[in-house]
Amino acid sequence: MAALPLRAVDVPPGPAGIEAARAALAARMEGDGAPFTLIPVPSRHVSEDYARMVRACVRPDEPVEDDDTALVAATSGSTGAPRGVLVTRANLRAAVEASWAHIPGLRACSWVLALPVTSIGGFGAIVRAHLAGTSLHALSSVGGAAAFRVDDLLALRIEEPFAISIVPTQLADILASPEATAWLTGATTVLVGAAATPDDLAERARQAGIRLVTTYGMTETTGGCVYDGVPLPGVRIELDGDTQRIDVVGPQVAAGYRGDHGESPEFSGTGSERRFRTADHGAWVDGRLRIAGRIDDVVAVHGVNVALGAVEAIVLSELGVREAAVVAIPDPRQGHRLVAFVVMEDPAGLTAIAPLVAERLGGAARPEVVPVASLPMLPSGKIDRLGLRALAQTD
Repeated sequence: MAALPLRAVDVPPGPAGIEAARAALAARMEGDGAPFTLIPVPSRHVSEDYARMVRACVRPDEPVEDDDTALVAATSGSTGAPRGVLVTRANLRAAVEASWAHIPGLRACSWVLALPVTSIGGFGAIVRAHLAGTSLHALSSVGGAAAFRVDDLLALRIEEPFAISIVPTQLADILASPEATAWLTGATTVLVGAAATPDDLAERARQAGIRLVTTYGMTETTGGCVYDGVPLPGVRIELDGDTQRIDVVGPQVAAGYRGDHGESPEFSGTGSERRFRTADHGAWVDGRLRIAGRIDDVVAVHGVNVALGAVEAIVLSELGVREAAVVAIPDPRQGHRLVAFVVMEDPAGLTAIAPLVAERLGGAARPEVVPVASLPMLPSGKIDRLGLRALAQTD
């Protein structure tokens, strides 16, 4: 395989960034364009430090060795520094075609772009529209050009069938507006991902008539590869050993990490048997994959192992909690200290949260509960858990 130069595409917020990403994709997929990487320009949602970390992990000054590489995509960095992922043209086609096979009518849809194009979720909307030859409708807020507002959805004029990818916080904002909720019921499909969607939020959306599909996946799997707990066609999920660690097998598993020269221990196999070993664990429940959280999110408190994902699920189940994130920080006396940051719709339920967790999971799982106006988010739409840990340590 011949080494190819990597083209660095600076992506400013708004329409200019979208067009830059579309042009790079079209040139690579249909012409003789070079492999490329999308580097966010600092904006209201992208700090200069984060943009520097992205540039460092994708290594734009070094060539790529796989001549099928389309995109070197940066992971979100929600739990550590971002990593560059080698996404091939075959990965992009496999991911899109699998979703078409799974959801009737999706191929004919235009796409509403509501996520940053530098994230795999936002870029995926561009890829889907490009491969299908359908239209792309972008919100004016994309990429941090402005704050997300549900009124921006209402301003769109879409005559044809359409689909949209959003994150759970956007879905919660939409459900708070009757007009925006009614608008979203017009979508053929609403994909929600990047973070776990609380069960009650998904149920509220479906009861409102929204054709919601919850997704599980990551940059290393070219986006969502499990829809509503069901692996997409061509994708196989294997749960490994006592930890039930999730392995994803299929043609949309990326070629590897940038700079690892094919030696990433998380990746193995080729073609349709390409495998990625995730950091998540889960279980099959009634034939559907249930994500239990990250394996490294199990911490010891007073000698008792506590799963942060289980704590977070109970916190989110309490009436009045709109959003929540639970983090653990080292503590010399008890091993770890658990802190639950919550965004409340009804503050009256605040004092009930910690006792509820203790009742269901035991006293070691009881968190300190900190109300906040909003959770810090990364440009990808994921919760900035590193930022929350830093906040917990200074609190």
